[in-house]
Amino acid sequence: MADGETGPCDPDFSDLPTMIWVNTLSRLDLKTRYKVSITCSKLNEAFHHPTLWSRMTLYLIGNMTNYGWVKQSVVPARNMQLVKHFGKYFQNLTIVISGYLDDDFGNWNNLIAEVANKCRLESLKLRVGTATSVSHYEGKRSCSRNLIPLVNFIKNAFRLKKLHIVSWPMYPRNLENIDENIFEAAMLNPKLKELEELSLFCEDASDWTERQPILLQPADTTNLVHHFCNLRHLALRSPMVDQGLLKALSSRGRQSLQRLHILVNYISDDEAFQIPEIPDKVWEEFSLRNVGVQVALTILSKAPLLELCNLLKPACPVHFLTFMEYSGCDEATVQYITDKYKHTLAGFESHGKGGYVELEREIVTLVENSPNIRNFLYFGKISCSNVERLAELRSSSWTNFQVLRSSVYVEDEDNIEGRFSEDEVVVKTADGTYVMVSVLKKQLREQQELNAENRKLEMVSRVSDLLGYKWTPSLKIPKFS
Repeated sequence: MADGETGPCDPDFSDLPTMIWVNTLSRLDLKTRYKVSITCSKLNEAFHHPTLWSRMTLYLIGNMTNYGWVKQSVVPARNMQLVKHFGKYFQNLTIVISGYLDDDFGNWNNLIAEVANKCRLESLKLRVGTATSVSHYEGKRSCSRNLIPLVNFIKNAFRLKKLHIVSWPMYPRNLENIDENIFEAAMLNPKLKELEELSLFCEDASDWTERQPILLQPADTTNLVHHFCNLRHLALRSPMVDQGLLKALSSRGRQSLQRLHILVNYISDDEAFQIPEIPDKVWEEFSLRNVGVQVALTILSKAPLLELCNLLKPACPVHFLTFMEYSGCDEATVQYITDKYKHTLAGFESHGKGGYVELEREIVTLVENSPNIRNFLYFGKISCSNVERLAELRSSSWTNFQVLRSSVYVEDEDNIEGRFSEDEVVVKTADGTYVMVSVLKKQLREQQELNAENRKLEMVSRVSDLLGYKWTPSLKIPKFS
């Protein structure tokens, strides 16, 4: 290029609209987002845009116990700054406090109280401390100053549509105080009558939870749910459910429920954690009043089929069934589900690795006979051929298709140990040479492992073609929180 001649102009990204930069920054982690924001005024403007801070998750650490033995409460300085500068923009807020709240969080509570008066929350998810059980009553109750600002979010809410309470301190002395009782606060706020989604003490299927938590009684739960007549989605634990709740959800003047999620929390020797008996007639009335309603059941721990049948009545419109890792899904249960819900079931998940090689036959039969299943997760043992068979049943129509890599096996593998007697030390091979049995076994195992790996790669390729995207089995079960 001749001297003095200029090439094409470099693009000037500063002319891009602010919202494009906001969208770009939203895809970065917080630390990187901040570093980018100090490079120029344009990006700094985008960094302070309210839209960028509408969704936020804040983490705090409480004490390890509520007996006062170990003090370890931590409020990250970063969270303090986030709340101070951007709290007024929060619309979808999640607060996660691990451990116990018996020590005052100090200035954090003052900041949260201020934000509760300013922000316009549309959804709120609270995981406040370790789920309370009777054993915790012997220790200190939660500090009032830690709870009151959180309750104020509910008291001051006027746009809230979604409320998820994963855990909340259920100490009697806390609940007796109206300023610390989040359930009473929700009912006393007339602006929450438009609440559309309510979840109480429910976890995701990949998260473990306390098996014997203190919960709201069925009558209190019914009273709470009856108050919110515009609910579209409701999630509860089974000890909170009874016929009265289903009848309340079937009453006139309510918005039709779209989804009812029940976390089945069964303990054989605890009367408070028996599975409630819901007659067919009640389910029929519930389905008639809430046309198209979907019932999702998540089984927390092992429950006999006889007990599950208290809920799993033929008239129950079961849409989704999830078995958590320690729920012990068995053949009889899968066969029952296939028989009763093959026309309504759209999703099936079993997170337990288990040892039921024979269960895969029932799983394949379930999917074969349930034409609406589009969401499938199975972490039990399953052969390459059956993985391919299941993938082929829906092909590209699957919305979720997962098996656990370590649970996939190659069928008809040769039993190497059975080919040699215990007395054999040296054997003659096909080419006439003599080889020590231990050496030959090692060679055969290595070849078998290579063949198995090639068969699994073939399976992955086949399933990918069927699903229409690059598919791989899950490497590990998600870690519990």
